[in-house]
Order: sequence, then structure tokens, then C-alpha cells
Amino acid sequence: MRVMTFNLRSDSIFDGKNRWNSRKEIVYDILDKYACDIIGLQEVTLKMHADLENKLHDYQIVGQARSKKFFVEHNNILVSKRHKILDQETFWLSNQPKKIGSSIWYSIFPRICTTAKIQLEEGMIVRVYNTHLDCYLSPARGYGLKKIMRYIEKQQEFEKLPVILMGDFNANPNHRLIKGFFEGELNTQQLIAVQEIDRSIYQQATMGGFKDRHHGMHLDYIFVSPEYEVLRTQIVKDNVNGRFPSDHYPLLADVCLI
Repeated sequence: MRVMTFNLRSDSIFDGKNRWNSRKEIVYDILDKYACDIIGLQEVTLKMHADLENKLHDYQIVGQARSKKFFVEHNNILVSKRHKILDQETFWLSNQPKKIGSSIWYSIFPRICTTAKIQLEEGMIVRVYNTHLDCYLSPARGYGLKKIMRYIEKQQEFEKLPVILMGDFNANPNHRLIKGFFEGELNTQQLIAVQEIDRSIYQQATMGGFKDRHHGMHLDYIFVSPEYEVLRTQIVKDNVNGRFPSDHYPLLADVCLI
């Protein structure tokens, strides 16, 4: 199946000509062109969420907003209607994971993870997790990732399924958080980055700031459990006359359950 993680960049007045209404058609075209089975989106505001629901007729969209009034964003999971969503949940990366808007004191914004249990059209069942870790403080990113891994491990104890974890981790591959995660310091559940199929991808930026950048921050990841074989991985740089769909590039992977 084909999976993608894509930080859409929230609709900010500071983006000027790159605001959502000016680029949403490019986003729609990319999502249509690559015809993914599962997509993890980050920074989806209420307006963006409504637009996506109205436009993307081939997808089911799940995921709660991280807060009720201020800084309202979703980490949505889009699932092709060829597959069936058996269960879905959003939990908060705090000591009150079921409380809307909860956060740790050193994280400026509430941080969340959206998860879905999906039955593929072929009958296999998988779990998918989509998150966006803290953009300011490394300890907050570490706290959030540990929370997610404890949650995954708890669900795996109840029902062991193939796992996909994706999102904007706000850390480069050489950051101690990512290196520690690669080495299994934060988890007992083995997860492998799809970028490992071609490690040169780590040298390429996944955040381009609405420009075509080869070098820079590589912040976006898709991790899979050992039940998957990674067939292909690609950073998508599609644009229209130099206009990009977001300040991040989508990360795409073709994977196969073995």
C-alpha cells in the first residue's frame, strides 16, 4: 500500500501569498495524483478540515482537534474508502491523555496523536498513528514520543498488529531524540524508518519554506514495524510554477505486508 505524511502548514496570516486558499488546489492535486491508501496530515485548521472534507470524496477523515477554542489544529488520518476504519481515537501527549487541550507545562501548544485501526480491502488489519511533536523544546518532543510509544506498546499487548507511525517529529536524523529512537532507546516495539531503504534521503530537506530546497531540515518520518517491506520512498516536490503546497514536502512510501 501507499502511505504519506504531509504537514500542510496551518492557515497563517503571516504567510501572505502562501495562505491556504492560495495553495489548497495544489494540495488536492497532489493527494489525487499519488492516490495513497493512508495519509497523515498535520497542522489542519478548522477551515482546512472543512475544505478537505468537501473536496476529498475518496477518503474517510478521522481525528479530533487538539483544543476547542485557541490554536485549533488536527492531526488527521485520511483513509481510502477502499478500506474500513474499525476504530479511531485522538489522545493528548500529556498526563491526561483523554482530556481535550491538555498539555505538559513546558509545551506551548497541546500536542496530540491520532490513531486508527484499519481493515485493508484485502482483509489484513493494521494500526496507524499520526503525530506532530513539539516545535520548540527537545524535552517536550522526548516526552511526547515516549507517550506515543507507551500507548503503542499497550495496544500491542492487547492485540498485536502491524504498525505505522508517521508525522512531523521536528527533529533532524542526527538529533539525539531520533538517533535514540532508531536505536530502540525509547521503545520495545521495533519500528524502522522508511528512509532506511535509501539513507541519502536523510540528507534532503522535508521542510522547504515554500521553496525548492534540497538541503535543510529533515523533520518528517514514516516508521513501520517489521511486518512491512519498504519498496520505495520519495520526498515529493511537486509544485505549480514554483508555488508549493506547503512549507513541508510530503514524504511518500510504498510498503508491503510480508
